[in-house]
Amino acid sequence: MSRKISKNQLFWQGLITLLLLLLIGGLANQFWGSTSLASASTQSATVLNVIDGDTLNVRMAKCRLPINGNPQQCRIRIACIDTPERGQNPFYQQAKNRLGELLPRGTNITLRDTETTAGDRIVAEVFKGRRSVSIQMVREGKAVAYCKHLGICSGSRNGLLSAEATARKAGLGVWNPQRPWTQIRENHPCRI
Repeated sequence: MSRKISKNQLFWQGLITLLLLLLIGGLANQFWGSTSLASASTQSATVLNVIDGDTLNVRMAKCRLPINGNPQQCRIRIACIDTPERGQNPFYQQAKNRLGELLPRGTNITLRDTETTAGDRIVAEVFKGRRSVSIQMVREGKAVAYCKHLGICSGSRNGLLSAEATARKAGLGVWNPQRPWTQIRENHPCRI
């Protein structure tokens, strides 16, 4: 009888350990902004320059929407986030500066092309290592989750919404209660 209890206890301990590891792994991914790139179509690129808080120019092996007539240069609209536009200071400059700090010229990045375009820009998720640049920008209050793109960023969706809730609660960046971004989408929340 004690042998059955021991096997039963081992089974439950193993199951609980497995569940805890899965939970911790999920929380770590949300906290660090990692998402799975394994199932996505990805390409390596090198940052040429930052245009604004959610747009950058990159060099890559082959661009499906080249800029300046160069098939290796692309303009990337970072998927899943929205940042203040030119003239919406100080937030515009803060977002642009922070993206420039995260992705200085020459930084190697990974792009997951969403097969979507925005004007002359490719909409893509951007990763530095395994970290989502989108989640980092939202976590710091330099950007908000862009509701329109959440469907094409399904692997990052929960991380983005969680990062936004945290930044909003802490009053970071565009969520600063003393000087909020007046164009923030208060009247257009993301549907959860």
